[in-house]
Amino acid sequence: MTSTPAVARVRELSADEIARLLPHRYPFFLLDRVTSVEPGVRAEAIKSITASDPVLAGHFPGRMLYPGVLLVECVAQLAAVIYGSAAATQATGEPVADVAERVGYLAEIKQAKFLRTVVPGDQLVIRAQTGPRLRDLMSVIGQASVGREVVMTTRLVVTERNDSQ
Repeated sequence: MTSTPAVARVRELSADEIARLLPHRYPFFLLDRVTSVEPGVRAEAIKSITASDPVLAGHFPGRMLYPGVLLVECVAQLAAVIYGSAAATQATGEPVADVAERVGYLAEIKQAKFLRTVVPGDQLVIRAQTGPRLRDLMSVIGQASVGREVVMTTRLVVTERNDSQ
């Protein structure tokens, strides 16, 4: 009898589960829920933009716009969920474990295109997929959408920390 390789599990993660994978906390914990994650490969998340978000008080008074740099950070945090869930799966067999210490840094923004402004009331769907990896560096392609409309695309390089960093 031949065995078939295990298929990566795709599942939803709550905010509490995301918090076990990321070191980020309020006010820089940006993802509300991960709607699907394929550990080590890709993920999709939700971020609701609300008028009560403190960053909108100063960006900009009289016309609240969610900052583009935070859209890029949403993709970077989702990338950390992707590789954190892979590390958790490898260590425990489950995609969620306390692996936040492995989250590295945003190493490079290769490209970011902002296609329309994001305002309170918008619900973002953020998608990220990993690409080629070189040691602790991982390329990531990501996007944010509101409904069917893509509002931002980006290509990033993120790092994963090892024990010596």
